[in-house]
Amino acid sequence: MNFFSYVVLGGFSYAAGWAVRTYILDKQPKPAQPYNLKHPAILAYLGGFFIIMLIVSWLIGRYLLGHVAVDLPFIIINSLVATFVYSFGLNPEKANYEVPD
Repeated sequence: MNFFSYVVLGGFSYAAGWAVRTYILDKQPKPAQPYNLKHPAILAYLGGFFIIMLIVSWLIGRYLLGHVAVDLPFIIINSLVATFVYSFGLNPEKANYEVPD
């Protein structure tokens, strides 16, 4: 995959997280425990997206990149990075990752 392909995949991952936050989490009643990256619902969405990305990464490797054998390093790293980008879109704290100025 080239750089542009990773940018597009990252854009889709971020958009998926943003859509879940905007159309699902923000429409539900306010939870007792505020949403953050340690909230069980957020962890469930992250885990589900990681599993989906494992399958998508395998399909990309198999059919777009032509890897005949299962390329585990590509599949795992690609899925982890996509899930990390997804977490930025999913983060209901409006991208408050406590990043220093």
